[in-house]
Amino acid sequence: RTTTPRMENLGPNLDPEEAAEALRRAQGKLAAGDLDGAKRFAEKSERMNPTNAAQALLKSLDDLIEFRPGTKWAKAVERILEASDHYAVLGLTPEAVSADPSAPKQKYKRLALEVHPDKNKAGGAEAAFKKLNEAHETLSDSKKRREYDG
Repeated sequence: RTTTPRMENLGPNLDPEEAAEALRRAQGKLAAGDLDGAKRFAEKSERMNPTNAAQALLKSLDDLIEFRPGTKWAKAVERILEASDHYAVLGLTPEAVSADPSAPKQKYKRLALEVHPDKNKAGGAEAAFKKLNEAHETLSDSKKRREYDG
């Protein structure tokens, strides 16, 4: 008695219909909010019959998974958006800025890499980056800082 090997182990282009069904299931999982399940089905579709649609879905899923709530990217955005003042945005105190006027610039450079909308696709990244810029511009300029501290 002989056994037939499983289709998914044989390589690409074996069953385009089954691959299309896996892609539809991936899209359904995505619509239901199951990112991990969607990725599994999209990968299965891609293994069975590589298509532009499957590749595009996998790229989108990778971004959604990497930047979903609770990740370091989303937490960085959240921390800035929830900050109560410019000092809190940069994670500084008025005393620290008085002691080291270059501190806002140093903190800004580090935080800008974390929340720049070109790098961080988490929701709110653009608003967080604008808030970060405003805090940096205000606290880096001694005249603006005096007015802000008013």
